[in-house]
This record gives sequence, C-alpha cells and structure tokens, in this order.
Amino acid sequence: MDNLYKMRKLIPNIVIVGFSILMTPIAVQAQLFEANELYPNTNFIKGRYYNGSGGGGYWSIEYVDSIGRIICKESYHKKQLMSRRKFLYDAKNNKIYDIQTFDYNNPERVDTFRYEYKYEKNRIIYQFRKLSENDSTVIKLTENQGDTLLIYQEQAFYYRPKTKKTDVYETVFTLKYQNGLLISKEIFDKEQNSTEIIKNEYYENDRLKRRLIERIPKPVQESFYVGGPGSDDESYEYTFDSQGRIIKYFKIINGKKFKIAVYRYE
Repeated sequence: MDNLYKMRKLIPNIVIVGFSILMTPIAVQAQLFEANELYPNTNFIKGRYYNGSGGGGYWSIEYVDSIGRIICKESYHKKQLMSRRKFLYDAKNNKIYDIQTFDYNNPERVDTFRYEYKYEKNRIIYQFRKLSENDSTVIKLTENQGDTLLIYQEQAFYYRPKTKKTDVYETVFTLKYQNGLLISKEIFDKEQNSTEIIKNEYYENDRLKRRLIERIPKPVQESFYVGGPGSDDESYEYTFDSQGRIIKYFKIINGKKFKIAVYRYE
C-alpha cells in the first residue's frame, strides 16, 4: 500500500522530503504528476545526497537504456544496498511497471506497481495504477481548456482486510499551464475538504526556480519537513555540465542555502 498516501490522510502537515534528479535537458510527455525525462548519451547516473547540514553517506546509481530512459535505480547508504527498483516503459516512454526487487527492511518482499494508460493524441486522459492485489488508483481527465487548464479526478481504492471493505478516497487535481510549463497545481481532498495549491516559478531555461505551497484552510500548526531541509516556500539553484545536465542542486530556505545533491553522468 502507498504509505505516503496513508500518511497524507492521517497527518497532513508532515511532509517527507525525498531526493531525486529534478530535471534534465530533454523532456518527454510527462507521466501524470511525475517528471519523466530522457538522458541521451548516458549509461548511468550517480547521485550523492546530503541532508543540507553536511550529513551524507547516501548515494544512488541509475542505469540508462539506449533511448535514455532510467531502467534501474539502486540506492545505498555508504556501502550497503538499501533498495533496488526496475522500470519498464510503453512506446510513449511512460512507465508500465515499477518493480521494487529489493528493500533492506524487507529483503524477501517484491513490490510491483503496474500502470495502464489511455491517450488522446500525446496526452494521458486515463491512468490506472495497480498497487497490490486489492489496492489501486484511477485518474481520469475530466476537463481540458485549451491545454492550459486540465482537471483530473483520482479515485484511490484501498482494501481493509479486517473489515473486508474497500475505502475509496477522491482527489481533484487542477493543473494550470503557461508556455507549456506547470505554474499551478491545486489538489482538492474531498475527504478532508481541504485544498493544497502549489505554485511554480521558472528560470529562463525552464528549470524550477521557486515552489510555493498554500493550504486551505490554513492548518492550526505549520507544516514541518522530515528527511532533509524543506519549507512551503523553497527556491532552487543549479550547477550544470557542458550538456546542460544538473551536477549540483541546492535549496534556498529563509535565505539559507543548502547543498542537496551532486550528480555524475557517464
């Protein structure tokens, strides 16, 4: 089951910070709500991650196929393998399988997420995600205003073995685009009757410059982030190699600059 989804339902003011490669030079049609990029002329990507205060020891290696898609990611803490995930794609370079073949905390378990899509031209209008035998999510495009405003409705189905009933959670996503860039994403949680508005600003090269989150109604307690430096108002800086790929990634929070990750491409 999607633990992050459960935590968002139970404790909406806690945000878990994860480290990943944010953007790369060549963007393809994005899998819904995820960055989906190609890395041409690359065999693998090695990333080293920091908690923003000098701590380290976490790193990853991502293997890239001949088209430029990431087909395997291994995460490490020092020399210890922590997890391994493999990916398969359809002809439009969207994931159809996301398979966690190893988890340090549960080494015998294999988790497989399966995806199905329906397209209208190059846009995803329907996405089905199979999480387990009884758990799944369905996302459908319900409105499209000239490709500048898209509204998707998600239904998440979670089976409760104790009660033998399936809980259904509904979320509405309103996406606003300008010059092909996502400038606003509104997430309306029907169960919580709450809205989260994420606003994005960009550099001239289309890299994300700033991300601002507004929560309605405003929570009694401010959101707090675990796993690394984070804020509802973050800015970003990057250092690039000669091919325009990110080699250093920084966050700026309340005027303080944190080194989050460095990358090497081969």
